[in-house]
Amino acid sequence: MFNPLDPLGIASSIKMAGTRREIKELQRKNQLLENALGSPTGGFGGQTGFGPNMVYNPLGSYQNILKYQDQMGDQQIGNMVKGITALEPFTDRAKRRDFERNMAAARFRTQLGTQQGLTLQGQRGAQALAQQGMQGATSGLTSNYQYQ
Repeated sequence: MFNPLDPLGIASSIKMAGTRREIKELQRKNQLLENALGSPTGGFGGQTGFGPNMVYNPLGSYQNILKYQDQMGDQQIGNMVKGITALEPFTDRAKRRDFERNMAAARFRTQLGTQQGLTLQGQRGAQALAQQGMQGATSGLTSNYQYQ
């Protein structure tokens, strides 16, 4: 990088040399601390943003995501309950009407079966009476008939 106040670049090279020594010293100290204490990110690496602090920190982003999901779940359950309670009168009325239709159909089937049974019984009774009447008429004619 060109600096107009230092056209030969002497100042920047001096600064860079000192900066490199400081960075190397910081890296060495960090390496010693990491070896003594273990990784501060639980071995995930500092660039990922994941680590034990994310999970166990009550103010961390992971806990915020979990709380948001819990709130959304509660909201969805509430909406589902509201929907069910709104639909319940309609489903009850539909079930009651269906039950009444089925009962009316059963009553009609019973009445129809009873009427058919009574009609059949009346026809058989009339047929039996007609047979008795025919037998009586035949025997009356036979007994009153005179042969010549």
